[in-house]
Amino acid sequence: MKTNPVYLAAILLCSLFIALNRQGAAQQIQDAQSPDSLTTIHVDTNALLLPVVVRDASGHAVGTLGKQDFQVFDQGKAQPISGFSVVKSEASTANAQTPGAKAADSDRPSIPPVTALTNSQKRFVVFLFDDRHFTPGDLLQAQKAGTAMLTDFLSPSVTAVVLSFTGVNSGTTHNPAPLQAAIMKLKAKDRNQGAIIQCPEIDYYLADQIENAHNTIAFEAALQKTNNCANLERGMGSNPQDLKNGQDLVRTAASQALQIGDQDARESLMYIRSVIHTMSKQEGQKTLILISPGFLSTSGDSMGLKSQILNLAAASSVTISALDVRGLSSNDMNASVGGSGAFNSMVTGQDSQDIRDSARANQDVMAELADGTGGTFIHNSNDLEGGLRSLYAMPEYMYLLEVSLKNVNPNGSYHQLQVKVDQSGLKLQTRKGYIAPTSTASRN
Repeated sequence: MKTNPVYLAAILLCSLFIALNRQGAAQQIQDAQSPDSLTTIHVDTNALLLPVVVRDASGHAVGTLGKQDFQVFDQGKAQPISGFSVVKSEASTANAQTPGAKAADSDRPSIPPVTALTNSQKRFVVFLFDDRHFTPGDLLQAQKAGTAMLTDFLSPSVTAVVLSFTGVNSGTTHNPAPLQAAIMKLKAKDRNQGAIIQCPEIDYYLADQIENAHNTIAFEAALQKTNNCANLERGMGSNPQDLKNGQDLVRTAASQALQIGDQDARESLMYIRSVIHTMSKQEGQKTLILISPGFLSTSGDSMGLKSQILNLAAASSVTISALDVRGLSSNDMNASVGGSGAFNSMVTGQDSQDIRDSARANQDVMAELADGTGGTFIHNSNDLEGGLRSLYAMPEYMYLLEVSLKNVNPNGSYHQLQVKVDQSGLKLQTRKGYIAPTSTASRN
């Protein structure tokens, strides 16, 4: 049987696309890495630190709880709390203990004692702009909000720095001007420059649905796009060879997109971990504010890195807050999303649904890092400047709970966590899980 020449051309283009993207991804990773990203991070594998922010019905942080008010469940099983403390971010008197809270266990030096930080004490703030994933529209919104917010907030006790994934660095300063100048140097990557049009075009989210979730609806939608873009004129339903050719194209494109996406997520998380490692050497309050459109991070490697980030942030007293720079968006398909499969998507709505699902999935990493460190995640708001200002304001009270991991099987599996308080009407903000340590106490 004769092989469709358009199919052969599509296969050749797909192979070239894979090679070029691997090379491009490697170069992008090399450009984004800092020396610290290659540092071996050592985190105590015998204990888990859980920052917890408790809010009342009005959204105000509650600081009157004690160790006896909390329960921690690991995989549904209650675990003893081996260490406890509460940090008060602002107070008129240093070292004043929060009413009703117990001091940290004296035999648990890894948990800082109950601390009240006054306005005169030092504070270190990192504004981390995710220009690795910005669209041109994201960039403009981030620059506008960032430069406006930085006009009047700095005080002599605050040291700040603007960083970006691709290497922008303002240097640490008390002066807003260098921070604003660094923000204006940010650039959005042109993802289409020099790119080869792939058949079919599959993004990381769709690749994850096809390869990992085995989503048959997503696979069939990609197959329909392939039928159009590869010009399999006789139709895949009427010709077995055309059907096999189309399936091969989908699997090849999905595998390639998944590999590049997993690598991008890994390197993005490694860079965040590197920033937190550097912040751990600073004194005073430490806040990382991530300004990002988000990125997908569902692989096992990504889950392990997020667990490391949360462990390191808790041990270093770093709070991560995040702002979704996309603001309030319908996340529907627009005129820029066309080509093969566009007509079919208008009938079935599948492409629009994928875009909405992808947008929600991209938010997960920001929500996880904020919830897991006692920070705040702001999304679905067009008031980005106001959002940045509110993220800069720390929660007044934060609890640190320590749970022993000595009896946890060191197999690297994911453990779901749940923290409860014995008072009604309160909302808890904390991490949702962790990766069990392995026999190796540190990871690169």
